[in-house]
Amino acid sequence: MTSAVQHAGSLADFIRNRRWFRSKAREIRSAEVEDVIPMPSESARFLLVRVNYAEGDCDHYVVTDKSGAGAGEPVEALNNAQFRNELLAAFASNSVFKGSSGALIFARTAAFRAPEMGQQLESAVSRAEQSNTSIIFGDQYILKLFRKIEAGTNPDVEIGAFLTEHGFAHTPAVLGTVEYSARTNGEYSAGILQQFVPNKGDAWKYTLDSLNEYFGSEERDAGDYLRAAALLGQRTAEMHKVLASGYGNPDFEPEPFTKEAGEQLFNDMVSQADIAFETLRRKQATLSGQAAELGTRLLHLETRVTERFSVLRDQKIDAARIRFHGDYHLGQVLWTGSDFMIIDFEGEPARPLSERRAKGIAMRDVAGMLRSFQYAAYAALFEQRSGAKDLEMWAETWNDLVSDEYLNAYLRTAEGSVFLPQDQQQQRVLLDAFILHKALYEVAYELNNRPDWVHIPVRGILSLVD
Repeated sequence: MTSAVQHAGSLADFIRNRRWFRSKAREIRSAEVEDVIPMPSESARFLLVRVNYAEGDCDHYVVTDKSGAGAGEPVEALNNAQFRNELLAAFASNSVFKGSSGALIFARTAAFRAPEMGQQLESAVSRAEQSNTSIIFGDQYILKLFRKIEAGTNPDVEIGAFLTEHGFAHTPAVLGTVEYSARTNGEYSAGILQQFVPNKGDAWKYTLDSLNEYFGSEERDAGDYLRAAALLGQRTAEMHKVLASGYGNPDFEPEPFTKEAGEQLFNDMVSQADIAFETLRRKQATLSGQAAELGTRLLHLETRVTERFSVLRDQKIDAARIRFHGDYHLGQVLWTGSDFMIIDFEGEPARPLSERRAKGIAMRDVAGMLRSFQYAAYAALFEQRSGAKDLEMWAETWNDLVSDEYLNAYLRTAEGSVFLPQDQQQQRVLLDAFILHKALYEVAYELNNRPDWVHIPVRGILSLVD
């Protein structure tokens, strides 16, 4: 441990260059090892690292390091098959590995079934993960190790376990959990073991493939995908119905949408609008063509946009707040070839854990998926090498048809549920507000990262307020 601290500069460089490091825009002042947890075989060890920044609060990260690698930068231990196998075996035996300041606790759930005696599962580190690290074991298990950890229960663990326990078949079953228990400052979710679901990729890829066929066909037939969109709407509502069934469990019991909750939601949405419009004013001069024209139109409608949120503060909403996905889009859904599996319940990574665990209006998830459909339509449109301008009308037609199928299936399946207002006007008010909120977030994101794409969310906003 001392040598690792002495080489804090090397450790800071190592963390800064990892894909899973989430604060690349922040200046790291130092990285210090707070705990070292060796594996019994001494093939590897876990390092609990506190990352201190030049400004703001510190973060805690979990680093897996090959034992005996030296005192410089860590060497990624997950590249070692023996270490990966040790991790899987730890669930079967409910192992506890102790460090100097805490312990790493592996615990299986009732759904866990150990590999058959003598069975050796091939394992590999997934290349798809960005903010965490996942290991796939044959066709049976997938272990996600959380890299950035916070005191408390990660929603991916909490919601996944709840859905598994309540028989929701359209998310991978939670088979085990990893927890870091610190002696002085609480418990941290550090990983989750789930059933591996054979799939054909995420729904984003499936949607883009369908759109490429749609654009390449003279008939412009979206029939097969319309049926899939309806199925996804049904699965979304079924997920919400299970999440609303936690009566007697304070973490999942539905709660009323109070006047105070409405005021808080209004303030959050207005704050996001302020960020988006301020960013647009700052960057407007750098835009050109369609993006510049649409941006100018949107700036003239700023007051009208923020006024659309006032109903959340001023009007009674007859819907309960429940736990929900929190970061719902096509990339958070797997396509099996015949059905959908919903994954990744961590919520928006940039938000504090307390906010990601908070109850809210389920319609937020619906709005996120509807925004994802429009993004997919334009992403596929951008891939077309010729005639893109003529195809834009067809992209909007596809988006309208698919969104209607998804939303109608969701509303049919959710009808009578506590989280959905029975009044159709209230449903529309909530949906429009969340679509606006999401699109405003996208405006700021695109202006800072992909200004050529900013016209996508701007179009979504103008379609509601212009």
